[in-house]
Amino acid sequence: SKLFLFISHNSKRHYHDAFVCMNRMRQRGLLCDIVLHVAAKEIKAHKVVLASCSPYFHAMFTNEMSESRQTHVTLHDIDPQALEQLVQYAYTAEIVVGEGNVQTLLPAASLLQLNGVRDACCKFLLSQLDPSNCLGIRGFADTHSCSDLLKSAHKYVLQHFVDVSKTEEFMLLPLKQVLDLISSDSLNVPSEEEVYRAVLSWINCKHLMKRWIPWNSHLSFLMKCVRLPLLSRDFLMSNVDTELLVRHHSECKDLLIEALKYHLMPEQRAVLSNSRTQKLFSCFLSLPPSPSLPLSLPL
Repeated sequence: SKLFLFISHNSKRHYHDAFVCMNRMRQRGLLCDIVLHVAAKEIKAHKVVLASCSPYFHAMFTNEMSESRQTHVTLHDIDPQALEQLVQYAYTAEIVVGEGNVQTLLPAASLLQLNGVRDACCKFLLSQLDPSNCLGIRGFADTHSCSDLLKSAHKYVLQHFVDVSKTEEFMLLPLKQVLDLISSDSLNVPSEEEVYRAVLSWINCKHLMKRWIPWNSHLSFLMKCVRLPLLSRDFLMSNVDTELLVRHHSECKDLLIEALKYHLMPEQRAVLSNSRTQKLFSCFLSLPPSPSLPLSLPL
């Protein structure tokens, strides 16, 4: 009887070589069966490649959608350059994420459901966190539902609040976001003086920017979140009591009196105890600001 021998061959380069060949064909326009139109740009590709990499394109080309039978498809709400880079990525599995393209690449990758690229964008933004841009990155992450990046950026804001509160991004924050920050028990500040200064800087900036919308209520909301009793008596007398905004606001004056009573009547502290007398507790590790160049993102 004959002995039959078998050899199993598995080429590790087969997939790579095949996609390299398909990408060359795409670049030459060979066997392309779809043209993507976005703005004034036309991008030729193969449906099978796009559908195999992107759930968005898979649904478009395999379901009973009109696009499945068309050779030309117009896309909206996506940056032309980002789309071109992502089509290239579908063939090569390579993409460069940087300061110049991350703001357009992330939403485009989210639309096409290319989670690997989306994660790479989030990783890049995380590496760029800096006091001057962390609020913008936090807002960007919130807009595009990047939950992990959002949490990390928010922690960074709280951890570096002193530096963050001196930035333009902080001055542009709406009232609610400022309130959320200064009322957080995880706010990392050396003393409550920094919170008080941040509040006054924000209020004064809104005035200079001619956004002096009901400042009475704004100041009242903000000062209620400042733990005035934790300020030293000297600071209360020399800084808070002499501030015209406080002196001309009845509710703020009441808060100042409450804080002074806390110092002058220590035997009454149990009665006077409230959220403003509780010391802050920070649960974050101390992380230095990123040494890389700041990345500016819109709030």
